[in-house]
Amino acid sequence: MSAVEVRACAKINLCLEVIGRRPDGYHELMTVFQVVSLHDDLRVEIREERGIRIDVQGADVPPGRDNLAWRAARAYRRMRGWPEGASIRLSKRIPVGAGLGGGSADAAAVLKALYEVDPDERSQPDFHRLAAGLGADVPFCMMGGTAIGYGRGDELIYLPDLPHCWIALVKPELSVSTAEAYDMLERSDFTDGDRADSMADVIEREGDIEEIARYVHNAFARPLTERWPIFGELKARLRDAGALAAEITGSGSAVFGIFATESEAEAVVAELSADGLWACVVEPVDAWDDPVTIVE
Repeated sequence: MSAVEVRACAKINLCLEVIGRRPDGYHELMTVFQVVSLHDDLRVEIREERGIRIDVQGADVPPGRDNLAWRAARAYRRMRGWPEGASIRLSKRIPVGAGLGGGSADAAAVLKALYEVDPDERSQPDFHRLAAGLGADVPFCMMGGTAIGYGRGDELIYLPDLPHCWIALVKPELSVSTAEAYDMLERSDFTDGDRADSMADVIEREGDIEEIARYVHNAFARPLTERWPIFGELKARLRDAGALAAEITGSGSAVFGIFATESEAEAVVAELSADGLWACVVEPVDAWDDPVTIVE
């Protein structure tokens, strides 16, 4: 038997624009993704006995077929005819329902772990198709770093690594259904993608973090803040503490603030934590800086 340990890093949407509704019922997006250092831990063990088992610690998430990591292992087996069985141990740190991509990151980590110990060295499974079939954010989570996403967010162009900065994350005591968030959008929330394009241009020419922060945006900010004013309050606290920009990530409910100094980020996180909120300081993670370790 082989066992692999791998990190599953969270993501934030530095910029998220909704262009409109597609003929297939999904929404057309343009978004700038960034992987951050907050991560879940997974151990994937190959077994001879048929079946996929998953044990989840640290969060109340589905432990079986409804878990995206479990579905990733099944999808890999269906594509490759291997492995016969797998046991997954998942230690959660990424909050659930926060817009931080925890489920997608877990699925991507399982795919990477299985590929690392696949006995057929000639195997080159179509990871993009496999990942996209699991969820729109999974292809990005496979590779990490910084990227601009099109379509549903699964069509990717990778960008240079983000300039170093510190990012404060805070989650209010509520979760937002992605479907509900999309239902709250109005036509006035749709934009043409210029902000995401402009942010990507700055990153490509290796502009500084202050310039990148000017283009931070989220199409869901208006409806979410109108229904739950706490989002506006948290963004204001982050900006008052020195954030270059503050915004909701994904469809909520986590909020991030970009800081030029670690001390400012640490100070506001300490204040938010003292108020009983989940909060932490993270850093950007560069592309491919996500080790997979074979332990047996």
